Amino acid sequence: MIADFVSAEFGWLRSPDGTRSARKVIKPGKNREGYFTNKDILRQAKNAMDILDEFYPEYEHMFVYDNATTYWKRADDALSARKMPRNISKPDANWLVEVNQLNNDGNQVHTTAGKFAKKRICMCDATLPSGAPQPLYFPDDHP
Repeated sequence: MIADFVSAEFGWLRSPDGTRSARKVIKPGKNREGYFTNKDILRQAKNAMDILDEFYPEYEHMFVYDNATTYWKRADDALSARKMPRNISKPDANWLVEVNQLNNDGNQVHTTAGKFAKKRICMCDATLPSGAPQPLYFPDDHP
């Protein structure tokens, strides 16, 4: 799979000497190089913006993506009614959200079976109309 940026005026995004590029080439699949995730898209966009800022600062740039999966992405701990329980959970059994585990480089971790390793995290706090945070979980010292 190849992901790159192209301009009608300048062609493929490269530094003037051709040594820097925003192109990303991967061999997708769980037993290969994984998949092009939203974090990869963000890293690629940052790289593209760095090239544009350094070599083409006199122009105004716009990025347009045609990748349906990016439309649905939100933070791993974002509020989601689909993942919330209907009733109050027991203090010793807080409900958590299952997400893919990442290593220190931000890449997905695989189990020995080749599947994505998972971990469970809390959702972020909600926000009341006053702007005050509304915790969704009992604190660890809750009676």
